[in-house]
Amino acid sequence: MNAKNKSMIIIADDLTGANDTGVQFANQGLHTEILLEGTALTAMSENIIIVVDTNSRAIPAAEAYNRVQEISKQAHRAGFQQYYKKLDSTLRGNVGVELQAIMDLKLHDFSLVMPAFPKNGRTTVGGHHLLHGIPLSTTEIAKDPKCPVLETVLPELLRQQTNALVGHIGITELSQGADVIIATIRRYLAEGRTIISCDGWLDEHFQLVAQAAMRVSDRVLWAGSAALAECLPQLFGWNEEPQCQHPTLVIAGSVSAITRGQVEQLLVDGYELVEIAVANYLPWQENQPLPCLEKALSLLAAGKRVVLTSGYHTNEIARAQDAGATLGMSTLEVSETVAQILGFMGATILRQQEVTGIILTGGDTAVSVCRALGVTGIQVLEEVAPAIPLGKMKTAEGKNLWVITKAGAFGSPDALVKASQKLIKRTIKR
Repeated sequence: MNAKNKSMIIIADDLTGANDTGVQFANQGLHTEILLEGTALTAMSENIIIVVDTNSRAIPAAEAYNRVQEISKQAHRAGFQQYYKKLDSTLRGNVGVELQAIMDLKLHDFSLVMPAFPKNGRTTVGGHHLLHGIPLSTTEIAKDPKCPVLETVLPELLRQQTNALVGHIGITELSQGADVIIATIRRYLAEGRTIISCDGWLDEHFQLVAQAAMRVSDRVLWAGSAALAECLPQLFGWNEEPQCQHPTLVIAGSVSAITRGQVEQLLVDGYELVEIAVANYLPWQENQPLPCLEKALSLLAAGKRVVLTSGYHTNEIARAQDAGATLGMSTLEVSETVAQILGFMGATILRQQEVTGIILTGGDTAVSVCRALGVTGIQVLEEVAPAIPLGKMKTAEGKNLWVITKAGAFGSPDALVKASQKLIKRTIKR
């Protein structure tokens, strides 16, 4: 397998299955496209996941075989080397027939079949496929008007629907680990068993078995639910975090203990702290020397992520209040001046330095930065965490910026770290 070429063809028998499998790759930063039934594949584009819906779940077996094999042939001509056959996690449809359609092309040494989806209550234990712990044949799935499932035992269902020899990896092999699983696969292959089903009742089973299969062959037909698909990008080395072109800026004006804890998590995550000693800048004048501003610009220019704050150390908060009192300023006036300083510095930085995006915590700080930039509104796009929105805003100069706002005394300890990660993903996908 060429790890640099992040491409795979995924063949699903219905559209929702195509989507829930494709999103497992998209979630890990891979370009993923869904093609509806009847759309022909063309020459493969490198670094792309193509998911094809054959719409073949409820059609006669012979027709399902032909549809899946035709798409598989197109994929082969287009240059795809990695194949994934999406299976319904309750085994509805032409499960074995469609596997056979691909295996008959002799492109794979064997098929690894893991239709379990523990997160959704679908498990395989001792070969028996269960829905919330109940055999499929005794659930409503057995009465499905289009695709009733009457066979509960996974390897037996595969034997009934294919002409291939079937092997099964069960409780004993899973409990003994990778070496035993590898030995079992090799024994089955020596016996001519080219479809190998597998138990799975824990999320960790998918990575364990997939990794073992990869050590046996790089010509595996992967077959299963979204659960098996989810672990493959990591095993293939396809889920490396893409690097952003620009760093992220966080401006934290809140003096709450919650915000200080969140800033501390940012520092653990690799952010550089630039703290404004507000007491040194009272009374506030924009034209005075600002060494902290120069430090922030220098760090960002070097690709460092920066958190600009006015109240990380509590002694600085007390110093600012004392300096303000000496000048006859109330606590409220000092607070308003702090927001003004942060707004000026934030706007100055954003005019001079390209960033991935900006995170603003504290309502007064957010407003001050927006006003200093000439922003008149924010387009809200999505929620990063409960009541922490991500949006887009345009400066007076016409510059578009991703922005996340968070109230000061609000959010989990890692709220700002998660916000930072969201900005990176947004930038990569943009």
